[in-house]
Amino acid sequence: MRNFKRKLYPLLSLLITVAIVVSGIQLTSAVLATTPVGELPEGGALLPTGQIITPAAAPGSIFAPLATNLRTDDNADAAEAVTTALSPDGKTLLVLTSGYNQNFRDENTGDLFTYPVLDPLTGKPTDTTTPKAEWVFVYDVSNGKLTKKQQINIPNTYNGLAWAKDGRRFYVSGGIDDRVYIYASKGNQYLPDAPFILLGHNSDQTAPFPSYDGGLLKDTPAETAATGAVVAGLAVSKDGKTLIAANFENDSISIVNTATRKILQEIKFFKPGDKVATGEFPFDVALKSTENGAAGKVFISSQRDNEVLAVGITSGEIVRIPVESQPNKILLSPDQNRLYVANGNSDSISVINTNSNSVVQTISLSRPNDKYKGANPNSVALNPDGSTLYVTLGGENAVAVVDLRSGRVAGRIPTGWYPNSISISRDGQKLYVVNAKSNSGPNPSNNRTTEAGEARNTTFRNEYNWALEKAGIAIIPIPKGGTLTSLSALVDKNNGFANRRPDRTMRFLQSKIKHVIYVLKENRTYDQVLGDLPVGNGDPALTLFPQSISPNHHKLALDFVTFDNFYDSGESSGVGWNWSTYGRTTDYTEKTQSVLYGNAGFNGLTYDYEGTNRNINIALPQTSSNPSQFNTRVTGVLDPSGQSAILPGNRDVNAPAGDGELESDAIGGYLWDAVLRAGKTVRNYGFFVDGNYSTSQADPTQPDPSNPRYVPISPTPAADNIPQAIAAKTVLLDKTDIYFRGYDQKNSDIYLYNEFARDIDSYLARNELPNLIMVRLPHDHFGNFDNAVAGLNTAELQMADNDYAVGLLVEKISKSPLWKETAIVVLEDDCQNGPDHVDSHRSVAYIISPYTKRKTLISTNYNTVNVLRTMEDFLGIGYLGMNDANAKPMSDAFTREPDFTPYTAVIPGNLCAEPVDPNLVPACKNSNAKKAAAIASLHNQQWWTQATKDFYFEVEDKLDPDKFNRVLWSGVKGENVPYPTERSHADLRENRQQLLATHAKS
Repeated sequence: MRNFKRKLYPLLSLLITVAIVVSGIQLTSAVLATTPVGELPEGGALLPTGQIITPAAAPGSIFAPLATNLRTDDNADAAEAVTTALSPDGKTLLVLTSGYNQNFRDENTGDLFTYPVLDPLTGKPTDTTTPKAEWVFVYDVSNGKLTKKQQINIPNTYNGLAWAKDGRRFYVSGGIDDRVYIYASKGNQYLPDAPFILLGHNSDQTAPFPSYDGGLLKDTPAETAATGAVVAGLAVSKDGKTLIAANFENDSISIVNTATRKILQEIKFFKPGDKVATGEFPFDVALKSTENGAAGKVFISSQRDNEVLAVGITSGEIVRIPVESQPNKILLSPDQNRLYVANGNSDSISVINTNSNSVVQTISLSRPNDKYKGANPNSVALNPDGSTLYVTLGGENAVAVVDLRSGRVAGRIPTGWYPNSISISRDGQKLYVVNAKSNSGPNPSNNRTTEAGEARNTTFRNEYNWALEKAGIAIIPIPKGGTLTSLSALVDKNNGFANRRPDRTMRFLQSKIKHVIYVLKENRTYDQVLGDLPVGNGDPALTLFPQSISPNHHKLALDFVTFDNFYDSGESSGVGWNWSTYGRTTDYTEKTQSVLYGNAGFNGLTYDYEGTNRNINIALPQTSSNPSQFNTRVTGVLDPSGQSAILPGNRDVNAPAGDGELESDAIGGYLWDAVLRAGKTVRNYGFFVDGNYSTSQADPTQPDPSNPRYVPISPTPAADNIPQAIAAKTVLLDKTDIYFRGYDQKNSDIYLYNEFARDIDSYLARNELPNLIMVRLPHDHFGNFDNAVAGLNTAELQMADNDYAVGLLVEKISKSPLWKETAIVVLEDDCQNGPDHVDSHRSVAYIISPYTKRKTLISTNYNTVNVLRTMEDFLGIGYLGMNDANAKPMSDAFTREPDFTPYTAVIPGNLCAEPVDPNLVPACKNSNAKKAAAIASLHNQQWWTQATKDFYFEVEDKLDPDKFNRVLWSGVKGENVPYPTERSHADLRENRQQLLATHAKS
């Protein structure tokens, strides 16, 4: 069904390429440029990142989804395939998923698919059931084909998968459940082989699900800040007697007797209170055995500390081996003398001599003379004769073929979207490659949608972003010679390398635009907000926040440029903030984010994507003489002695290479790093600030004696001298307005705008502005209805609050003397909480400046990376990585003839009525002010409070999105309106034909 829908969109883009006029707005587009995200007519697919994938391009290759056969469509198929493991005899291939594989329903009854949780001691099903379903797929590949023999449900996993050397058993990382599952061959199947291995960090470890309390800070004075344990990579000795497990959140490894299933020893690389950062976030393991097959030496990749640790099993000796940035998967050569390490952030392979414990070679995976990173190498496989290394490049959607004789990349093979793991057939003739995700397609019934959107889901599909993106597996005959050369050229084309050329329009604008104000908001889709515009490819039936609720969103789109073919590259906040601030993600982000938002549910793994790691602001000191949340890490506030200090230094495990490096020749990092390297100025309002102070209480405007870290919300924090936030990046500490509060759904975006205006006035008074101004306005995320300030206690009111803050910001700047040389860019960080009839990634975007075209529809396919490239070109700074260097700037949105007409904000009418604080918008009392119609909310604060009483809003998206979506639907549309369902194929076809006919008449 997804294929059917997507094939309609290229046809539509071809039919609307002529210039037409609707409602006085000029329509412009180009045939090729206006293709929507999805399948392409000539094969392959266009991604919301701007890249193209051609997963079956290699001659003779086969590409297929990881089908679960739970539904007749693909909605319950598996996502986020992360690890492959070929059996020692080469006949059986295992594929492990770790991500978002939950909350799928029977297409006839709507009942959730649930699965019994196994007793960890007996392996038998318990009375506990769960809708979570990570998978181990078992394939027979003995005849060169892919024949599924079995799919094994495991509720929680995290990357680890290993065969016993005799092929009779395999071991699976249980992720946040802090256990290792064992499956043994019995007859023609693999069955649970209990007792499972319990690693002993979490409490209640023998229960079906443990308590998730076993993180690094357990049993320290800072225990209240503890997280759960997570087990990652696994390795087994040749004699099968010893298993090694990497304790990802505990900075240790466990050595296990496989016969007794008991822990022989836990080797801790880092302990709270230590001063040296080492062995942190251990991810993958490889085990070198002795001549008799016993465990001899184990190697562990440490993702934060850019090292591989070599540990003698008998001696306990630990040797630190520095490698390049963010090492992930590692592989021993068959003779065990070489270890190959994928360095995800450096686009390189470190080759370690396992006898001397030293790096003997570093192989670059970049193209010759290309300084930009972003390939994200994340797994390796070696051919049987040891001459060729195959490396999955998650960021390039490709496999690199490395000639080990020359130490160079011989070519690249295209794959599906974000390949994660590779294995080679025993004869060395085929590659088995799995990838994480696919295009999502339309999601009209997702989240906060409309009655019409709900009516399109008669089969109870889960249309959340992560639920719609599906994993795939490819069998690729190894290409050689001219075929590999052609495939390499295709990979370059798919990744946009041909776009690296100067753009005349952007070169002109560099002399005009001196200041960029970058506004990031939260989670809205195009149809949800702008689907009711009189122009563009919108579906008004899916619009939940129409013109009356979001008048400035509508007016800005109509007055300037409407981008109706724009896509957020990120699925949710963690990946979204990465895409929005440096134009890509790290492999750490890709591996953790889908699990965090999926089956882990914020147990064990933490939100590490906006500067904090393990909920700790690593930009702050460990301790101080007078600790507070503004000068000391949470561990130092809870334990001033320093005995609970963890994560020494300020290295961010999630950050891209180049983070905080301000030397003029440095590459990478974040947008602000590139601006500062160029000698330009930055001011920050809410980006990457520590939000751990924001804990719910009855009155958020008052101090909380029970929580000394709580900071009350103030409408005038500077005047009241109540600091609101502290940066979580060292280079932003002195560039951040401490009175501008971070993410907090209790707060008002109008309060935030008022603080922005107060602070920016000090610059305008000197007739200057920083070159890059970053402003976070998050209230279109919604939440905390029970204790929201200023009466903003429904979703409609919070959207209006966000809308007016955006409008006020544009009005202020457009009426200032520096409007003539300023551009305002407004984006959603991601698009996860709304419906769209084109694609779940389609979202709203604005570029507002005197040089932006007026009253124009732009249907060019653009995404988050294009916006980043455009801002970089405005400011004349260096690019950050491969993606933004390869992206096209949004030059067709601009003119060389400026229009300095200022903008006047429109007041959403519902902000001028109860229950909103009448002091929030003083202009409501001005009879001459522009106001939209006042549309009362369907439900009041009491209803919203009761409906969301079990939700936790203090951190981005730390809740069940499916449940929250249903609450929001009922709250906005009413309990008697059925939750969205999917229209039939015939309905979709009829609606599309009507749209085509309308455009043809125009």
